[in-house]
Amino acid sequence: MQRARRVESDGQPAQDRGAGPTAPRSSPLTLVAGAVAGDDLASVATAASAALGRAVVIAIPTLGEPVVSPPGALGEDALRAIRERATAIIRGTSSTASLAADEAVVVRIGEDVLGIVVAAPGPEEPRSKRERRAWLEAAAAAAAVATLMRDTHEASLESSRAGLLRELGAGPPDDIASLVARARRLGFELGAGAVAICAQRPPNQPPIPVGELATDYAAMLADIGSGRVLGLLPLSASTTAAGTVQAFADGLVARGMTVSLSAPRRDPSTLHEALREAELLIELAALPDAPLAGQEETYRLLIGVLLRDPEELALLRSRTISELAGYDAQHDTELLTTLQAFLTHHGSTTETADAMHLHRHTVGYRLSRVHEVSGLSPYESDGRERLSLGLKAQQILDAEQRRSQHG
Repeated sequence: MQRARRVESDGQPAQDRGAGPTAPRSSPLTLVAGAVAGDDLASVATAASAALGRAVVIAIPTLGEPVVSPPGALGEDALRAIRERATAIIRGTSSTASLAADEAVVVRIGEDVLGIVVAAPGPEEPRSKRERRAWLEAAAAAAAVATLMRDTHEASLESSRAGLLRELGAGPPDDIASLVARARRLGFELGAGAVAICAQRPPNQPPIPVGELATDYAAMLADIGSGRVLGLLPLSASTTAAGTVQAFADGLVARGMTVSLSAPRRDPSTLHEALREAELLIELAALPDAPLAGQEETYRLLIGVLLRDPEELALLRSRTISELAGYDAQHDTELLTTLQAFLTHHGSTTETADAMHLHRHTVGYRLSRVHEVSGLSPYESDGRERLSLGLKAQQILDAEQRRSQHG
C-alpha cells in the first residue's frame, strides 16, 4: 500500500521542506485548539496573520481596543472604521465607515455577536479565497473561545477574591502564611499589609465593574451583594500608598458611591480588623445628620475598642446612656434624641430648639431630665464628653448588628 504524502496548509509536502514525519501541521483548526489551550486574542491574531501573510484585526468592543497583528500595521483611521463596523454589527445597525479590509468574519458565542475578525488588504498570495475564508472563520471561532475562557477565568478569580474577603471579614485567619500565599496566587501581595475599602452604591444604580476597577488599581475587590463592594488595597513595603488609595476612593465617589477607608494595617494578621472597620464606617455614614463629620478619629478609636473587647464598649454605653434609653422607652419621651441634637449643635440650646421645632425652654427641661436620669450633666464638659461617647458607642454597636445581618 502506498503511504499518502502529508501536505501542509500552503499545499507543499512537509518532507520537501525538511519537516520530520511527526512535525505538527499548521491548519485553521490549530487556532481553535490554541485558544482552548489558553491562547489569548493577541496570540490568535498573530497566528492568523502569519498564516494569511497580511495584517489581522480582532475587534471585540467590550474588551477595549482592537487587537492588531503585526502591531502598528494599521493606522488609527482604519482601526476606527473597524471598531465602528464591529459596533454596528453588534447593534444590528448599518455603518457608513469605509472598511479597508480584504475580508471580515463575525465573532459569535451562540446567538450573541461579540465583534469581528478582519484581514487587511495585502499582496497576492497562493491561497484561494476559500482558504482565506477558512482561516478567518477559524480565527473568529478561536477569538470566541479565548473570550469565553477569559470571562470564565475572570469569574473564577472574582469568586476566589470574594471567598477570601468573606473569610477575612468573618474573623482572624488561622494561618497568616497561608493567607498571604493564597492572596499571592490571586495576584495580590498582602505581606506588607493593606488598607481596607468598603463602598455602597445607591439603590437602583447599575452595578459597578468590579473587575475593571480591580485591574486599574491592583486592588483585591469583590461585590458582596446588596450594592456593596469590599476590598483590600495592598501597601508596598516602603510607602503607605496614600495617594493611590485616595485616588481609588475618589474614583468610586465620582461614580456615586459612599466610600469608607480603614486605617492602614501593616500586619497581615490584622486585615480582618481593617475590613470590619471599613464596613462599620459605611454603616455609620448611612445614619442621618452625618455623625462622622469632624469626629471620624473618635469613631475609629471606639471601633478599635469594639474589635478588641465588645463588652467594654457595651459597658461604656451602660454607664452613660442606658438609663436614658430605658426612661424613653418607659415614658415615651425623647431625651436621647434631644441630647443627640444638642451635641450635634455644639451645646446650643437655641439651635437645638430650632432644629427640633421646639421651644427653647422645652429643650432646657429635657436636658435637665437627662442630668437627673443619667447623673451626667450635658452642660458640663465632663458630662457632655461621656454622654457623647455613650451615644457613639450605641451607634457603633447598632452598626455592628447591621453589618452582621448584611453579611
